[in-house]
Amino acid sequence: MKYLVIVSAIVITSCSSRSRGEKYPDQVRTNFVNGCAKKLPPEYKANCECMLEQVEKKYSFTEYMQVENDIKAGKDVASFMAFTDSVRQICFPKK
Repeated sequence: MKYLVIVSAIVITSCSSRSRGEKYPDQVRTNFVNGCAKKLPPEYKANCECMLEQVEKKYSFTEYMQVENDIKAGKDVASFMAFTDSVRQICFPKK
């Protein structure tokens, strides 16, 4: 049990110390891309990866997790939504 607490503390600390521009943990990246591409044809997966890369550049992992928590809590995330809308214009160009 003590070992689990120590490992959890290390994982949380290492995740929270990520800065802007660094890739998020693999599971978070997978969840983001899958959530984005969920209702899209398979060929749009790369577009969702583009969005993730832009989010990673702008938001540290800690900031992104705070946005996720704010969304779950029903808080205002208008600035994040405006950012993702602008990124959508870049990553999902109209043909």
